[in-house]
Formats: sequence, C-alpha cells, structure tokens
Amino acid sequence: MMHEKKETPIAGISCSVTNCLYNGGNLTCMANQIEVSTCDPVQQCSVQCKTFAPKAGR
Repeated sequence: MMHEKKETPIAGISCSVTNCLYNGGNLTCMANQIEVSTCDPVQQCSVQCKTFAPKAGR
C-alpha cells in the first residue's frame, strides 16, 4: 500500500504518535489513507497502524 502525506487531515481519525511522519499535530492524521492490522505476536498490542513512518531525524 502506498502512503502519501496530504494537505488536509483524515476526518474522524486521530493520531497521538508524535514521531509519525503523517501526524499533523492536534491529534490529526495527514496520510492519504491508513492501514491497520494485527500486531506481531511478540509485540504487546492487539492492533497497529501499518501506515506509520518515522519523521526524519527521529
């Protein structure tokens, strides 16, 4: 899935991951789309945002 950053946030989607490239501040997600899946069994969560990309320099 190809993700791109857009100018306006996705309505109804909030994001608190501050080191994500698509986090537009104020809990907004600026990705053109999101992908959510189950986590790897080793990780300590039940779902994850596969859209996540780290901001440069972080």
